[in-house]
Amino acid sequence: MRGRRFAPAAAASLLVSTSFPRGTFSFFVAPPPGVSTSSVFRRRTTPAASSPVYIPDVRYDPSREPDVVSGAIFVDPFSAYHGGHLVSAAIRQYGAGAVRVFSPYSARGVGGALARNAAAAGESGAPPPEDLLSRTAPLDRAELESWLRAIPFPVVAVLCETDSGLEYAEELSCAIAACPSGGALRHNGRCGARRDKYLMNGVCRDAGIATVRQAMCHSEEEAVRTALEFGMGGEGVEGIIVKPLRGVASNRVSLCRTEFSVRYATQCILGTTVFGTFDERYDAVLLQDFLPGKEYAVDTVSKNGQHKTAAIWNYEKISTTTTIDDADDGAPQNQPFVYSCSRLVSGDDPRHPAEKIVSYVESVLDALGVKWGMAHTEVKVAPDGTIRLIEVNVRQHNANFAPMCQACVGYNALDLCLSAYLHDDDGDMEDEFGMAPRVPILRFAGNEVSLICFVEGTVTAVNHLEEIEDMESVVGMEVYPNFEIGCGVQKTVDIRTDAGFIHLIHEDEEVLDRDYQRICVLMQTMFEV
Repeated sequence: MRGRRFAPAAAASLLVSTSFPRGTFSFFVAPPPGVSTSSVFRRRTTPAASSPVYIPDVRYDPSREPDVVSGAIFVDPFSAYHGGHLVSAAIRQYGAGAVRVFSPYSARGVGGALARNAAAAGESGAPPPEDLLSRTAPLDRAELESWLRAIPFPVVAVLCETDSGLEYAEELSCAIAACPSGGALRHNGRCGARRDKYLMNGVCRDAGIATVRQAMCHSEEEAVRTALEFGMGGEGVEGIIVKPLRGVASNRVSLCRTEFSVRYATQCILGTTVFGTFDERYDAVLLQDFLPGKEYAVDTVSKNGQHKTAAIWNYEKISTTTTIDDADDGAPQNQPFVYSCSRLVSGDDPRHPAEKIVSYVESVLDALGVKWGMAHTEVKVAPDGTIRLIEVNVRQHNANFAPMCQACVGYNALDLCLSAYLHDDDGDMEDEFGMAPRVPILRFAGNEVSLICFVEGTVTAVNHLEEIEDMESVVGMEVYPNFEIGCGVQKTVDIRTDAGFIHLIHEDEEVLDRDYQRICVLMQTMFEV
């Protein structure tokens, strides 16, 4: 079982290319996924040997030349089902051009990884990190203008797949917009509050949006004092959230109930490397009230300030620990940050306040100046119906969501995003963005189940796969390669440590729920060590 993947033939009409290896590395692979080598022209300038020139990797369909009227820059398009999908669809469906670049963070990180891997294998010839910087786009005005002149079409968008590249993508957008040839660019400008969670909530609060109580603390003592002021340990207070100012995938996010756990969580953050950087260190942590209630994620696409919701997801999360008491060393236990599933929500389902959630998210996007492109916003809805922001991510939902959304909703955020940027009112293509409703209504019930590992050790068996494959609503499944027999595994603690996923789609929600509940039981004994 090498990264076991499954998609039954019966699901072929619903799902196209649903399963890809986890962490698929497709950067600068020619051609883009789904595009034949005969229909793609890869244009790369040749720099003078004496000077390090930034090299744009330009791709478009030569049969449309010279009618490639616009294109987009794709920053860090690593995933076949995110950046790869966008690049391929831009070229094939819109006849647009595509320029693929590294962010400086990724260039340094990938270059270093390649060099380390080559050294470990006793090989030579891996490009050193500085070589990959030539595959970024320069921010210096003169260098950028020269770089843009090598691109045979006007750039209308800069889209970034990775969280670590978002700041660079904003800087690049502003730099291009300031160039003589940058007048066609559609962008959101720069805003640090789109990444710094403390600033994010502050900007929203100043805009009159209800937000969670929060404080930034620079020491363990300040964190403990603030947690007690927030009522930690008091009646009706489940705990206090301690987390980094920046980050993804619940990394180093802790639900703390005691002074010891607050100190431990703070120690795990202070002095560590700031997400998306190599040299910066955290000098503060963020404390927030823990929000009870249901958690939702809203995938939106914006076009010149008009927002369309492409999908609403209801998250279910659990803990893989069994005690609610903190460990003797202060480590917080019972951390409810393990994704059990992400269930699609229909805008007309009375069990979920979809309209209120969408309106709240739209106000958050407006406050943060998001007028163009995709966003993935997470909120909590309390038992009394009040809504509070968890965070905004100005990029796509980091899951293989497009096939499920296409089947269950009828469209997906990736294709809506391309339509928002590239649709030509005078062309033959349908305006997908314009046709999409503000709030999505489901055609089928859909649920992405996260496979959870409940054990630690070396895997000796992987159970129940055949039973799961035979379930009525299962249309796709993948067990990640690092959970195969012989691999050393740890308990799943967040989305980065999932063991795989299962896609469930069915017209009858009761059938889907029955299968989901059975899968939850089977996961308890799926992996033997």
